[in-house]
Amino acid sequence: MLLSALNSFVKDSPEPDREPEDIEQEVQQEFCSILEQYEASKRKVAPSIPSFYKPKAKADSIAKLVKREAKRRKEQETLLLSEDELRQIWYMMEELGSYNDSGDEVRINYDGFSQVLTRCRECFGPQIEPYFKAPVFLKFERDGNGCISANQFLNYLNLRTTMHQNRLELSAFDPDNTGSLTTEQLEEYVKSLVPQVSALSDMQPSFLKDYGRIAVRKLLFFHGKNGAVRIRDLVNSIVLQELNELKNNQLQEHQLISNWFSFQSTQRVYKTFLALDEDMNGLLSRAEFSAISNGTMSPLFISRIFEEHVMRMRVVQGRTVHRDEMDLMAFTDFVLAWDHRTHPAAIKYFFDLFDLKKQGVITPVELYIFFKEIHYMWVHVMHEYADLSIYDVVDEILDMVKPKVTARIAPEDLAASGMSGIFFSMLSDVKQFYDYNYRENLMHQDDDSGGS
Repeated sequence: MLLSALNSFVKDSPEPDREPEDIEQEVQQEFCSILEQYEASKRKVAPSIPSFYKPKAKADSIAKLVKREAKRRKEQETLLLSEDELRQIWYMMEELGSYNDSGDEVRINYDGFSQVLTRCRECFGPQIEPYFKAPVFLKFERDGNGCISANQFLNYLNLRTTMHQNRLELSAFDPDNTGSLTTEQLEEYVKSLVPQVSALSDMQPSFLKDYGRIAVRKLLFFHGKNGAVRIRDLVNSIVLQELNELKNNQLQEHQLISNWFSFQSTQRVYKTFLALDEDMNGLLSRAEFSAISNGTMSPLFISRIFEEHVMRMRVVQGRTVHRDEMDLMAFTDFVLAWDHRTHPAAIKYFFDLFDLKKQGVITPVELYIFFKEIHYMWVHVMHEYADLSIYDVVDEILDMVKPKVTARIAPEDLAASGMSGIFFSMLSDVKQFYDYNYRENLMHQDDDSGGS
C-alpha cells in the first residue's frame, strides 16, 4: 500500500524541469516522513473492523497524508507572483508595448504579449504560462490596433495571485478536502493571521478567542450555509478582500475602525455586548437587548428577533435555546444585518422577521401590524401628532417598494427597489421613522449648518 501511495504521489506531482536524482531524494525524504507518522499511528489503531466496512480515513493516516501532500504540490505548480516579479513583468510590457497619446497607459498587442511570455518563462519557469494564454489576452478590450491595456493586465495578474494565495491559505484549514470550512476551521484561519498582521499586534491574548468568533461571523453571515462556507465563495468574496486589507501597514485609524476584522471593530462589538449584558451572564434578555436603541426599537420587532433566533439555532445547530436569550454570536449577526440592510443576506435575515405567516411575502396586513406599534411610539415616545394615518404609511411603503405582484412584497422586490434599508428601518425603530418622515427638514438643516 505504501509503494502504491508513493507512486501515486509522484505521478500526480510531475516536475519535468528537475533532475531525476533530486526528485528521488525528495521522494525518499517524503517516504521517511510519511512512514514515521504511519508507524506512530498504527500503534494507536483500534482492533480491525470487518472488510465490508470502509472507514473514513483518519487525520493522520498514510492515505490522508499522501493525498494532502500531493494536493499541496499540485497547487504549488501555479506561480504566486511577488511584488518584485509583478514589477519585472510591468517593465517588460512597458518595453515591448507603447504609451497611448495621453501618456498615462501602456498598450500592447498580441505579438508583444507573446514576447513577454517568452521572457517570463525564462525568468519564472513554465508555471507562468497560464497567465499568458491567448484566451486571457482576448478577455481584455482591444483597440483598433488590436492592443490591450497593460495596466489592466497587471491588475488582473495581481488579483489572480491574491485569489490563488487566498485559496492556498484557506485550503490548509480543510484537511479533509471538503471544499468548505466549518465555523471552527474559519476561526482557526482568522486567528492564524493575527501574528502576521501588525494592525492586530495590540490584541491581548485573552481576547483572541472572542476576536475569532466575532470576525468570522461576517464570513458566515454573507456566505455561510449550515454553519460552513465554501472556499470557492470566499476566494471571490469582497469580505475576504476586507480581511486582506488589514495586511496593509499604511491603514489610517478611521480605516481600521471601519474594517470589520480590525481589533478596534471587533472590540467595539464585544464591548457593546458586555455593556448591554447587565447581569453579566453572557446572554442578553429582551429587556437588555432593547437598550441598544435607547428604547426606540419596536417591542414587536425585538420579540421577532428573539423568536427567529431560536428557530435558527434549532435548524442550524440542533440546539435548544431559551426564547428570551441571545448570545454573543446572535448579537453579532444582528449587528451585521443592521449595518448592511441592503445586502441580500440582511434582506433574508430581516424578511423572515416580518413574514409572520411564512408565505414568502409581506402583505399590507403585516405592514399594518408592525407600523401600528411604531405609530404608538410615535405618539407616546416621540410625542408627535396623533393624526398620522397608519393606512397612508402602508400605502407609501407599497409605492416605495413597487412589488411585482400588487400588495405582496417578496424579497426580490426589496432587493430590486434598493429601498430595503429604509423599509426595515421605518418598520422597526420609531427614531428611524422620525428621520425618514422629516428627511427633507433634516437635509435643509444640514445645508444650513454646512453654509454657516
